Amino acid sequence: MNKFNFLSGCIGQWQLHKRGSFKIWLAGYDNEKNLDVIIDLISKFNSINVINCRKIVSNLGEHFGIIIISPKWVFAAVDYTRGYPLYWKQSEDKLYVSPQANLIKEKKISSIDNKQLTAFRMSGYTINQGTIWKNINNLSTGSYIFFNQKGKLLIKRYFSYFPSPSFEKQYFNVQTKLKDQLKKIIKKIILDAKGKTIIVPLSAGLDSRFIASGLKHYNYLNVKCFSYGHKNNYEALASKKIANKLGFEWTFVEIRQKPIKNFYSSDIYKKYIKFSADGCATSTIQGFYAINLLLKSKYIKKDNIIINGNSGDFISGGHIPKELLNLKYKSNNYKNLFNKVFHYHYEKHYSLWDSLKISKNKKIIKEQLFNQIKEVIKKKEITAYAILEFLEYENRQSKYVINSQRIYDYYKLSWLLPLWNKSFVKFWEKVPLQYKLNQNLYRDTLKKINYGGVWTNNYYFPFKVSSIKMRFIRFFFKSFFFFVGKKKWYKFEKKYLNYWTENIYGFSSIKYFKVIKNKNGARNYVSWYTLFAEKNNTGRHWQEN
Repeated sequence: MNKFNFLSGCIGQWQLHKRGSFKIWLAGYDNEKNLDVIIDLISKFNSINVINCRKIVSNLGEHFGIIIISPKWVFAAVDYTRGYPLYWKQSEDKLYVSPQANLIKEKKISSIDNKQLTAFRMSGYTINQGTIWKNINNLSTGSYIFFNQKGKLLIKRYFSYFPSPSFEKQYFNVQTKLKDQLKKIIKKIILDAKGKTIIVPLSAGLDSRFIASGLKHYNYLNVKCFSYGHKNNYEALASKKIANKLGFEWTFVEIRQKPIKNFYSSDIYKKYIKFSADGCATSTIQGFYAINLLLKSKYIKKDNIIINGNSGDFISGGHIPKELLNLKYKSNNYKNLFNKVFHYHYEKHYSLWDSLKISKNKKIIKEQLFNQIKEVIKKKEITAYAILEFLEYENRQSKYVINSQRIYDYYKLSWLLPLWNKSFVKFWEKVPLQYKLNQNLYRDTLKKINYGGVWTNNYYFPFKVSSIKMRFIRFFFKSFFFFVGKKKWYKFEKKYLNYWTENIYGFSSIKYFKVIKNKNGARNYVSWYTLFAEKNNTGRHWQEN
């Protein structure tokens, strides 16, 4: 259809398939197997509605992006988590769609959306459907777009994550349901993997350990694990101990200051930053250096499948503030409820730069988030934590966190996110707050089933500052703050020591003295990456003269 333009760019995961009069762009692991079924379905459609959309997406995997171009209409959809994002702009009677928003910006000049740019600077991502450019939108989680030859545009959701507890409150029964979900996840991984080598970035936490131990429990042994960071960091020591117990091959990528600085000056790094700068979320570098070296050493091969634990900590309740238990958290007045919980969300997610936390900006963020909530409120009674989880799911998780998958896309590696599977997401929507808080249900269940024997007290790993040398230096400086107070110590540590203690040396693309001289109050290295992303997308960032 000549009124439609798909700008595929350099993201190699999108492949074109032609079937008769249909062109289908498809992204996602092993999704092409059902193309003929999809063609058979859409050949009977005169238009697309929610029912027809669900028929199409039900024949795709857990994570996908799809664009169907027929002579009379165009259909595009993303999965529950925007695993393969799509951006769009309608200009006059034409529609532009791309997996990279900046390609649309280059094709059709768009002015900056200052409200979205404010959110981007403060959090590392935009709000709702927006990008940093006016009239260039991202397709939200569980959404589709339909465009016909008359220029009519329809945007609808076939799924929206909004917690609404409906399970009975008997703990044993809810736990039994979770056990069944965890079993299904591992069984599906095994089915999808088809004997291929699975690569697990293994940490000290719950999620990647569940994946690795579950595969061992169900006798899928073609698994390799790795960890990275400072030498002898606690995550790596934990990872090695878990992998050894499971009998899986394990390797470690040590990150040192000088080599990582050189890497941050390389063409590979620069191309990746440009590749992943989408005008909607900041580039994620967690694991990038390690993946690059493991591919070079052939520990990871192109036909392997990468499976990480994103985002089990969030979906199982790990980001819900404990204060909500003391708050009357159910209400028919969603505006009043939003006002009560906004503070928790704002302080946690919009604090990358202290100097930006002014009343004007806070008002901008609040207005945008409230408008986002208004779009989805359909029920008379909602809960406080449902608002908080919805906002984080739609904004941080499905933008910034999901952007880490672009590392694998950059190297054209296959990946799965089993803890974002549709049935798992729907399960946690229904779990009562008291079972989600502090991940109580999730933790208890994993310990009870004890896959691979790695869930006992012998496999409890408390946080420790990564470098042994920095532990002593940190202790030395901390002693001077004994009578001054914790707040001043944390401020000093954040400004002067985190540059050296951060496990992946995330600050190393910036000179140390530039970091400590900066007066804007960076929260962490991600704060600086918002500057890089803004400059990549707009030519300059807000801290430049």
